[in-house]
Amino acid sequence: MPFCFSAHALRKLYPKHSLVMSEDYRLSLLDFPAAQIQALPTPESITNVIFMPLARRLGDIKGVLSQSVVFGAFDLTWKVFDILTIISTQHFVLHDGPKGPAEELLLQAGLWQNQLHNEVWVFNQGFWSKNSSLWSEVQKSSWDDVVLKEEFKKALQKDIYSFFEAEEIYKELSIPWKRGLIMYGPPGNGKTISIKAIIKTCAERGLTPLYVKSFQSKSFTLPLDKCYKGEEGAMQDVFEKARQTAPCVLILEDLDSLINDRNRSFFLNQIDGLEGNDGLLVIGSTNHFDRLDPALSTRPSRFDRKYLFDDPDLEERVLYAKFWQNKLKANKRVSFPDTLVEEAAASTDQFSYAYLKEAL
Repeated sequence: MPFCFSAHALRKLYPKHSLVMSEDYRLSLLDFPAAQIQALPTPESITNVIFMPLARRLGDIKGVLSQSVVFGAFDLTWKVFDILTIISTQHFVLHDGPKGPAEELLLQAGLWQNQLHNEVWVFNQGFWSKNSSLWSEVQKSSWDDVVLKEEFKKALQKDIYSFFEAEEIYKELSIPWKRGLIMYGPPGNGKTISIKAIIKTCAERGLTPLYVKSFQSKSFTLPLDKCYKGEEGAMQDVFEKARQTAPCVLILEDLDSLINDRNRSFFLNQIDGLEGNDGLLVIGSTNHFDRLDPALSTRPSRFDRKYLFDDPDLEERVLYAKFWQNKLKANKRVSFPDTLVEEAAASTDQFSYAYLKEAL
């Protein structure tokens, strides 16, 4: 009802203008860089002020205030059009002429909003968002930093990248163009850094990585134990996004915690691709392979390839010690001779890479 009332009031105020309205929360005209925006001085303008603490290492400034528009009027110049926009919980876009330019503005703003700009799509708390911090973090990663036996690493890379190059082969053989693989093993042995390298390299190849943190979603208006969407609704959103984005890689870290008795059946239907999963590579990781349901861990055509990231053997411990020897060779305060490489590798049996790093 408030939406209709606002529209009626604006049509009375601007009888010669066309009006286009949108309640799409994904649209943010104020963030659209192709439009020049000027706030109009109106006494009704309302902003919401939020305090944002800053990291101590950034300097003496401990925090800043950030403002978001609750209600305001703006003059947008886009291409050759001047468009008046009223923003409250909805967008009211007014144009002194036909509504075509306003609709095209919303379309272009939506297309821009749906693109990644040094970001990674992350699903958490029931919705997709673009995460620039994760993008920055994965830029520090490289397959060179994944210290595993070369044949193991090459097999993993081939499984990932060759899948996206084999579309025609799948079609020729009348096989659905989809695949799944699981990276498993005790914690601290390279699964996470491998995932970061996968995210980075797939993005560089034009293959959008989609990262799922959780299928659970909470509402601030309900008790914490009540999900407003439910895990099945979240899974539906995740796979719809993946199908829309394909070819892409969908990453499910800590698979054993994401899939449970309540949602397993629905997840299996989604991954089986009843609606078609062409171009979808699903990568799951787990520290507890034994906890996975056999329908996930052994059923063909779901997760066909499994890669064990086990505690490093002697050869891998030597490789890892040499990796750190090379990283520290420019440090004049550190002496790291070859004899220490051999000694460290020999005395760290059953250490994970994480423990080995601390020891080194």
